[in-house]
Amino acid sequence: MSLDFLKDKTILITGGTGSFGKNFIKYLLQDTELKKIIIFSRDGLKQFNMQKKFSNDKTKRFYIGDVRDLPRLERAFDGVDIV
Repeated sequence: MSLDFLKDKTILITGGTGSFGKNFIKYLLQDTELKKIIIFSRDGLKQFNMQKKFSNDKTKRFYIGDVRDLPRLERAFDGVDIV
């Protein structure tokens, strides 16, 4: 399947440090030319570990938060093309 429609897009992934999120991010990084990936999750330790893996990579942004916290979620959505 072609993922050309994702080129130069900003994507936010909720639950980005979970098993699905990590694998989906790995898939996206192999097959797309994204502008930015925002990894949104509530697990600070998993985010810290994932950040170490992507150190010096400006295309990843990490947000700690819960999808039930609407103001935090709205802040994370700023400039996002696809959730």
